[in-house]
Amino acid sequence: MDKTGFKQRKLYCTAALLLAGLVVGCIGSAKADGKLDLTGGKKLVLKRDMSQCKLPKRKMAEKTVIYTVFLSRGYAGAGTLPEPEAFMSNQELLEKLKNECNGVKFIAKDVTGGGTNPASVAKELEKCKKDLDGVLLVSFGLGGRARDYRLAFSGLPTIVVYNLFEFMNIPYKLFGTGQEEESILEGGLGYGKGKILTAELDRRSLCDPNVSLAMFEDLVYKIKLIQAIKKLKESRILVVSPYKFLAQVDYQGDIRKHMPKDYNETYTRALKQTLGVELVIVPPEEFYEAYEQTDEKKAEAISEKWIEEARKVEAARSEITKTARAYLAFEALREKYNCNAVSTFMRRLRPTGKIEDMFWPGLGLECGFKKRGIQAVCQNYPNILVAQLLGYFLTGRPSMLGDLIVDPANNTTILTHCGAPVNPYGDDRIVPYFITTHAQSPVRDTRKPGSSTGLQVEWPEGEPVTFWKVYVLHKKIGFYTGRVVNARSIYSDRVDPVLCRTKLVAKVDDAKRIRRLFSPGEYGIHRAAPLGNLRQVIKDIAVLLGYKVMEEDR
Repeated sequence: MDKTGFKQRKLYCTAALLLAGLVVGCIGSAKADGKLDLTGGKKLVLKRDMSQCKLPKRKMAEKTVIYTVFLSRGYAGAGTLPEPEAFMSNQELLEKLKNECNGVKFIAKDVTGGGTNPASVAKELEKCKKDLDGVLLVSFGLGGRARDYRLAFSGLPTIVVYNLFEFMNIPYKLFGTGQEEESILEGGLGYGKGKILTAELDRRSLCDPNVSLAMFEDLVYKIKLIQAIKKLKESRILVVSPYKFLAQVDYQGDIRKHMPKDYNETYTRALKQTLGVELVIVPPEEFYEAYEQTDEKKAEAISEKWIEEARKVEAARSEITKTARAYLAFEALREKYNCNAVSTFMRRLRPTGKIEDMFWPGLGLECGFKKRGIQAVCQNYPNILVAQLLGYFLTGRPSMLGDLIVDPANNTTILTHCGAPVNPYGDDRIVPYFITTHAQSPVRDTRKPGSSTGLQVEWPEGEPVTFWKVYVLHKKIGFYTGRVVNARSIYSDRVDPVLCRTKLVAKVDDAKRIRRLFSPGEYGIHRAAPLGNLRQVIKDIAVLLGYKVMEEDR
């Protein structure tokens, strides 16, 4: 190829990279099987504007800090030198990453320019890692001192980049498994399992421009995973519940078993240590007080908006207003304690024991909080809420909480609850919903005080959906995927009033295989579900979190 051809190729590649945000749905990144795929969940992550994530006050402006080390000039010493017109230098790559990764601060070290070396960089990284959120190593393992494995095993979420057509001295097996048990070489340090993802770049423009772009987008996608982890680490969850133990209603195991006495302390500590999330536990008395202080006229205006958006309203207007007042009470507490998520199991507006003071908060959480980007659950299950927060940070989409039912005869799974997000795409699109009474109320299907509110939400048919949950004490994420179907296309029309009001029904690959791992005493009976196929996203972010994955349908 002559010099003119190289210039044209350089222009094509540069234009493709600059247009990355516009074409993310057309091509993709390198998967384990070698195919390019940035559709589905990866596409959602690429399109996500991380600056829009709701966080506690004083945390919104914080940037994700990534320690970035360039260990080569982007090409190997052997063979011809790259044509300048077709080559992306370290500085050019850094600038492109800055342009694509809004909210990321790259602390860049280039060992090829003199004045520093991998050993000194490794020492500095170890010294300052408490102030970092991740590590990016470009051209790791090329040769000599660049093969200092300490850089990759700092304990921080790490991305190792291979420049195509450099010598590939990269221990992919060690990065993926933590083992190289058949190594011929002796000595060195034992590293164990790291938090390492890998990427590839075509710095010399030797591939089809679409493939080159796919490589770059894959790197941007993985950097955004580190951003999501940073957002999770900054999260504070408001917890308001009358129950003694966190999540005690979720674990429906052997009646002869009980929750460990130190469960709350053990769980809270593990949540903070492994994910950085903080629980702010508030007694029910504060909720009762906050409810009494709410502005009833403001609550009426909010309830009127919910009623106008609904396709059908069966609940009493007075009960809808009570739910709106409860929503305002939770909002007051959320603001007071500077939280960006709400987990509650409150079922009474006042501690009277009277039916007329019963309520269920789901309508306010789904139509109030989640439409504002604030994740919330109506039963106090932090594992579910952590999954909802991660899903929201990664994709911008809220998730449904529900009891899981597995139906092998119809090869479906059902998530059922008296509510679900009415904005499942995370934008202004509102799906059809009915405001009903709550299925658990002793005076349901009436307009009596205490009949409260529920939601029957219709999510769009044909959409991919992910069912998942983060198991903090197990350091594991369980998940499977399916496709939304209309419940009445599988079951009788009489299914609507059975159990809870909303039923998210999905066709799955193998319901029997999913059911084999269902274990209430280990994993609880509830799951979270956002729209989208997040399979690869979950597998990738689990690596960066240091969590194992449990693909329940594989």
